[in-house]
Parts: sequence; structure tokens; C-alpha cells
Amino acid sequence: MIINYLKSYDRSFKKLDHLIQERAISAIDSLLDFIQTRQKPEGLGLKKVYKNYWEIRLDIKNRIIFELKGNTINIAFAGDHNTVKRFLKEI
Repeated sequence: MIINYLKSYDRSFKKLDHLIQERAISAIDSLLDFIQTRQKPEGLGLKKVYKNYWEIRLDIKNRIIFELKGNTINIAFAGDHNTVKRFLKEI
């Protein structure tokens, strides 16, 4: 499995406060564990949102958007509901 962190993710990640950044790192680790073990951790909130794009939850308000393309995961964006909606509209 190849993991790519897109520039859009890097920019959006830098805008998050420190606590949310830590949750983002933890959520991505949980996603990768799920892919390897096929045991879905509680609270991951994995959900398909658009074509090949999926989201995982950081908390009630914040999400990470990623794209599944074959053997590649492109981590694309992190933010709250409104910024995620704007990001998905631009795809």
C-alpha cells in the first residue's frame, strides 16, 4: 500500500489547532491498521463520500478526506464539515 500526502492535505493540516492535528495523526494510523488487519476500530467513522473519496472522523466536527486508487491512498484534506464540503465541490 502506497500512502501519499497531497499538498492540499498539508495546507489544511497546518490550519488545524495542535490537538486536532494529533487526532489527525492518530486517525490516519487507525486507518492504516484497519487496512492491514481488517479489524475496524471503534470511532473511525469510515464512510464513502464521493466516487473514490472517503472520510474518517477526527471528532464530531472534523474529518479527513482521502482517495482510494488501486493500491494507493491519497490523503487529500482535513477540516470541519463546511471546509470539507467546499473541498468536495471543487473535485
